[in-house]
Amino acid sequence: MVKQLEEENHYDLLFELMEKVTFIKKLENGSTNRKNFPTYRGALFGLSRPRFKYRGGLQLSRDSKKHPEIYEELKRIGDLVCPIPWNSIQVNKNLVCPLHVDGKNVGDSLLVSYGNYSGCNLVVNDIEYNTKNKPLIFNGNKYEHYNTDDLVGTKYSIVFFVIPRVILEEEP
Repeated sequence: MVKQLEEENHYDLLFELMEKVTFIKKLENGSTNRKNFPTYRGALFGLSRPRFKYRGGLQLSRDSKKHPEIYEELKRIGDLVCPIPWNSIQVNKNLVCPLHVDGKNVGDSLLVSYGNYSGCNLVVNDIEYNTKNKPLIFNGNKYEHYNTDDLVGTKYSIVFFVIPRVILEEEP
């Protein structure tokens, strides 16, 4: 099931906060578990798996600890726009995602975008959605999705999702 919610703008303060921070580049030097993803700037807030010695537990992410004001604003927005359970939040800046599934997410995710941009719509099951200030709920683990490659301006996307406490398969 894919469900688009009503358009609302709750993102002005978050935009200001995000513009003051430079997040590290993801996928630099080809180090990634996401095949075919371009280099982009992003951050993970909320719970995450520890980088080393993962034993089924989760901890507050490095970005949540480093930028608590952004994490608090993301939680406020999540309380306003996200009617589904979540424990992690991925924030991306100007990322044009290639076709993929979110292999380790559990259940539905909510994606919403904001900023001074046009284009870069989300395509889920060959249906194009404009997610600018309009949250979209879908199962990213089940449905292949990607962004159109016509981004103009500055776009932030927020994905509220559940990361499992225990991974059933062996991780590399």
